[in-house]
Amino acid sequence: MTKPNNQPSYFDVTIVGGGMVGMAAALALSKFDLNICLLEFIEPSENSHPSYDDRTLVVNRASIQFWKNLNIWNQLSDDITPIDKVHVSNKGHFGTVKFDKDSLNVDALAYIVEAKKLGFALKNKIKNTDNIQMICPAQVTDFKLENQQVSIDYSLDGVKYQQICRLMLAADGAQSSIRKTLDLETQIKSYDRTAIICNITPEFKHQYCAYERLTKTGPTAMLPFVQNRCGFVWTVQKDQTDELLVLNDSEFLRQAQSQFGYRLGKFVKVGKRSSYPLYLVTVPKQVKNRTILLGNAAHSMSPVSAQGLNLAVRDVAMLSDVIENALHNHIDIGSDKILNNYQKNTESDQSQTMKYTDDLMNWFKIDEPLVSSIRSFGLLALDQSLQAKKALFGRASGYRGHSPKLLRVK
Repeated sequence: MTKPNNQPSYFDVTIVGGGMVGMAAALALSKFDLNICLLEFIEPSENSHPSYDDRTLVVNRASIQFWKNLNIWNQLSDDITPIDKVHVSNKGHFGTVKFDKDSLNVDALAYIVEAKKLGFALKNKIKNTDNIQMICPAQVTDFKLENQQVSIDYSLDGVKYQQICRLMLAADGAQSSIRKTLDLETQIKSYDRTAIICNITPEFKHQYCAYERLTKTGPTAMLPFVQNRCGFVWTVQKDQTDELLVLNDSEFLRQAQSQFGYRLGKFVKVGKRSSYPLYLVTVPKQVKNRTILLGNAAHSMSPVSAQGLNLAVRDVAMLSDVIENALHNHIDIGSDKILNNYQKNTESDQSQTMKYTDDLMNWFKIDEPLVSSIRSFGLLALDQSLQAKKALFGRASGYRGHSPKLLRVK
């Protein structure tokens, strides 16, 4: 990591936020020989020891191809778990839907990857990419548009620095300070729900099957992971959160078991629990003044749908295509034309994905007999139609219409 000097430095692209989305964007754009800087506030942890509590991520098929094309996926081969089957049920009512890899003619429906391992793989790739400079822990203190470029002030170890870029990418999270400074409209919908997330070991082997249980408080998911662990995501009423988090392990397992059922036998072990309030954050306009919002800065949704990082990956892939086209046609990569092209090309995918997540959070919490019966018959009908399953699986896999180059098999 190179320490900057006191003179303003110049970059083609500066990315504020060095998390997974920021690093993915840096690597995706590095192939164009652009001079790229990553400004990250949090010092990366060097702790690589495996833990029972390691967080899991669902990686769909489009994202798998993205990571393959960035030469990241091969580094994760020992740390991924396939999802061969998905079982969807409606708690307290009849009707299930089952997806399996054989009937859909794929090697796996998706994969589970340890978030920490993906982060390490990205950091290592960044370190070995000559045209990416990562500065950390750097805190952006101000920025402004001037003379067709963005001037960025930041501090590092108490010293103030400045850099100038043609295009700034804001990947600084759901509470994005850049988004707030740009005064971009932000629509926040609270579900008054919380996701409790932890790892659980069940009595029976998970057999690489993911379970989604649809309940009136929201979806509950069990995701297969290494050593027969499962990633458990439990949507609860907001006012239930604290009482569930302070339960001892045996009582928490008892209540989680009541929520999920006994398809995997008795729950025998649980790890550290964490919780996340559930919001749908929508930013209608995600570009302004040579700046593009990415990841949670642009959109944030419930983790139960497993769509957040996968959608961000598709955004980055589309950004790569838009930048490549700009360079090919000798157009300024930070111009309004390019920013508007990116916005236009990502709008449909974003709106469809967020609608799906919103529907998932709302539709199944209606616990009226007629609605429940309609849902149950709908699940039964879907389970009988392979064509409908293939269409739904294709959309969940991240392939919707024209696919950017980084999502295609080379």
